[in-house]
Amino acid sequence: MYCKNCGKQLPDGAQFCDGCGAQQVEGGYVTYTQNREPKPSVGFIDAIKLFFTKYADFNTRSRRSEYWWAFLFCAIASSLAAGILKDYAWIWSLVVLIPTIAISVRRLHDIGKAGTWYLLNLIPVVGSIILLVWYCKDSTGDNQWGPNPKY
Repeated sequence: MYCKNCGKQLPDGAQFCDGCGAQQVEGGYVTYTQNREPKPSVGFIDAIKLFFTKYADFNTRSRRSEYWWAFLFCAIASSLAAGILKDYAWIWSLVVLIPTIAISVRRLHDIGKAGTWYLLNLIPVVGSIILLVWYCKDSTGDNQWGPNPKY
């Protein structure tokens, strides 16, 4: 058995690591992957590419950087569309509607929540605040929607 935090080998049944003090999973083993370094964050251009190439992908996960760069892109592009296109800015809104919902659902998947939680947006103010807090949370490791995209 290995410590889930530092990877030190522990005697079977240990409840705490004698190296780092981390509490261990009760009744099970935790596998340890040595030198598991996180991948670099998704950049602005890559996030935009992923935003449009995974426009209808509701089954995988998106990292925080991917979500927030795409959010920034949509905010800037929507402002420009409203200023330039004026009466036709609604066309841009239709173009990004499905990709925006998809990336939001993938972000929820990344923190271990079902995509149906996106419906919290239907609750004025409170729903958006809850989702904002969740969108800011870090990845939870591997889950039913796939491996952690951070590694």
